[in-house]
Amino acid sequence: MARNELKALIFGDPTPLAAPTDNAAFLPADDAGAAHLAFEGVLKIEGVELISSDPRLLGDFVLAGRPERFPSVALAFTSLDNELVPLHRGLHRKPDPQSYWDIMVGTGQIWSEPGDGGKNRAVFPFQLSNEHENDSHHGLASFLYDEAGISQLVVQKVTETEPDHLPEGFDLWGRLVASRKGSDQGGAASAREARTRERDAALPIRSIEELRGAVGDALIDAVFEGTGSDTEIASGLVFDGTIYSTDVRARHGTFPYPRSMRFGLWSATKAAFGTTALLRLAQHLGPEIAETRIGDVVDVTASHDGWAGVTIRHCLMMASGIGTAGLVTEPLDVYADNLTEPDFASAAPEEVACYSAYQGWYAAGSRTEKLEQAFACPSYPWGPGEVARYRDQDLFMSGVAMDAVWKRHAGPDADLFAMVANEVYARIGIGGADMNRTKEPGGDIGVPLTAFGLYLGVEDVARLGRLLTDGGIHDGEQLLEPSLLASCIDGAADKGLKTGTFTAENREISYHLAYWQLPMTTRAGRDVTIPSMRGYGGQIIQPLWNGITCFRFGHDVPAKQDRYDSLKLPRIADAMRAL
Repeated sequence: MARNELKALIFGDPTPLAAPTDNAAFLPADDAGAAHLAFEGVLKIEGVELISSDPRLLGDFVLAGRPERFPSVALAFTSLDNELVPLHRGLHRKPDPQSYWDIMVGTGQIWSEPGDGGKNRAVFPFQLSNEHENDSHHGLASFLYDEAGISQLVVQKVTETEPDHLPEGFDLWGRLVASRKGSDQGGAASAREARTRERDAALPIRSIEELRGAVGDALIDAVFEGTGSDTEIASGLVFDGTIYSTDVRARHGTFPYPRSMRFGLWSATKAAFGTTALLRLAQHLGPEIAETRIGDVVDVTASHDGWAGVTIRHCLMMASGIGTAGLVTEPLDVYADNLTEPDFASAAPEEVACYSAYQGWYAAGSRTEKLEQAFACPSYPWGPGEVARYRDQDLFMSGVAMDAVWKRHAGPDADLFAMVANEVYARIGIGGADMNRTKEPGGDIGVPLTAFGLYLGVEDVARLGRLLTDGGIHDGEQLLEPSLLASCIDGAADKGLKTGTFTAENREISYHLAYWQLPMTTRAGRDVTIPSMRGYGGQIIQPLWNGITCFRFGHDVPAKQDRYDSLKLPRIADAMRAL
């Protein structure tokens, strides 16, 4: 790319930037060379209000903090060859009380260009998120540096998974003031070693267009057509260790660092973390751990006895028998108790009560506060395990219970997310995985939200999918309990609880252990169900028993997300290797 934007002058010019630039400007120019100087140290960034494309962002938001403010934060980096490598890959949690954002940073690049006056150029991708939410807002940052110091940073946010509390589809851009100091926290050598291992194990990424000859044009064309085609960030399949993907679409051009993006999964977290945690616990303690009663490991404070027989399995099935709205079971509606949109704040009394119950739980910070809100909900006239009702509170409860079970087994300092991150994610090559937690007084570590909150990238999804489709076995070791895992992803045509929701082919979807089971008839005429992790805004992961994993990330608006044809990628997978 010939350099025509982000010239050296821009990094020192005090004039406000008029608009985001083409994302390609954050890649080396055609005449770029190697950096003259490696980068090692900590960027201390001053919090600043960026320019916003949407004036509704200005000011403090209900979840606290200013969305237009890039957070004040210290980011430690080292360099490896031409790469800029962060020492910390996970969340920097609420580094700036005035800002709305947590921040994560990924691997970028360093290089030199003739027009930079002997200085070196650096770029790193970043994701902004909020501690209560699970949308990820993706951006790029660039600066110049030499022995004497660093320039201002030029930053822009250019795409996002679907936000809940924020407006949709906004840009942020501007300049940041920063200083550099030598790293005094250690870890640079281990970060370089980890990055070397990551590069050596990197999966190839190729265009999904390359599959046309194998499966036919109509199936590939469908990926780019229909509802959701204009709000998709990326989608594709993982086949025999290769990722076949669309371009990573963003405003102002293709996102240039796709491997460094960590997407907020929203409710796909329920299976990607929640069910995975159960499968790992069951490998340690036996599959009967799923039948642990909530009341045996959590102090239940509800004023009714509806929790008496509720188990971890019931919570992962969305069938606790607890709920505020949706007392009628015919016609079946899995979302009857999921009245979370602001319109329900002024609806019928039952709907207002449901909305208030959810928002009270959602806004609660600590484990204790969230449990109080969850136990304040009444129970249904039916018992647990009978009717599916989509409730984030159920999945949160499953996480609290599993964390308690793990602490009883491994000690009071044990942590459910750390167990999954260290014993599953890291083992299969997912480094630096992180997720949102409860906010505990005194800075104590919270429990994972489990209902949402996990951040994974495309390669992470590919590795998790392979573990699941390989029966939970990695390098010859059984990491996940096989019988529970098989019940989730074996494609059996009749499983789980009916939901009253339907595929684009008008076939009813069921729900089993946090996996949506989508009916599909294969090319060979076999009726199967497609196991699907699904999250708000169109986040989808589908580990298929033929060894192929399908994925999609997007920002579908709520009115359209259920109209996306979630079987278009499994149809390609079936054509590549029969299901």
